[in-house]
This record gives sequence, C-alpha cells and structure tokens, in this order.
Amino acid sequence: ARFFVREYPDVTVNYPGLESSPWHEIAKKQFKDRFGGILTIRTGSKKRAFEIINALKLPLIISNIGDTKTLVIHPESTIAAHISDEEKQQSGVFEDLIRISVGIEDIEDLKEDFKQAIESNR
Repeated sequence: ARFFVREYPDVTVNYPGLESSPWHEIAKKQFKDRFGGILTIRTGSKKRAFEIINALKLPLIISNIGDTKTLVIHPESTIAAHISDEEKQQSGVFEDLIRISVGIEDIEDLKEDFKQAIESNR
C-alpha cells in the first residue's frame, strides 16, 4: 500500500495499515498491527481501472480473496454489479476502484508489475 502512496499520487489507496486511513486506529486495535493483504486503489476513471487491470501480468482477475496468488477485480462491474448506485456509494464501491488481494509472489515482482501497468495507462 505504501508503494502506491509514494510512487503514484494520482492513485488513491484504501488500506487500514496506512496511518492516513480513517480506519487505521480501529484496525490497529482490532488486528494488532496485522492489517491483512487486501487493499483497494482508485484510479480516476473506470476506463483507466480496466486498462490497469488488463495490463497486469502477475495477478489473476478473479473475485476470490485470500489466495496464495495475487488477485484483482473491478468490484463495481463484478461483485457489486447487481446492487443499486446508492448501495454502491454506501459500500464504497466506485467505478474507478480496483480491489487487490495480495498473494505470496515476490513483493518486488508485484511492485514492478503494478508500476508498468499504471505507468502505461497515465
């Protein structure tokens, strides 16, 4: 999560392990400094979200979570496709959102993959 914050100010990161998260203190107490491997990023547009997802080489595009493989999805068009716009808004599901469930691949390989996907879609 910190990688996105440092490298890509045009990408908004939602991860409770970041001190900037409005849920950080609650998560810190509840998770005892183990914030998990799921984060979301907002990319600025639905088109860009799909371009980034499609440019990734390592993650699979699957709606599961907690796999050993890194997984990405576009929640607005998959798991939230059948709920109302109001429910999406209340749930924090936006058209430019990508959900990432981080697996056990080498973190440097994942960073490099996301870097090339984001930079090729600016």
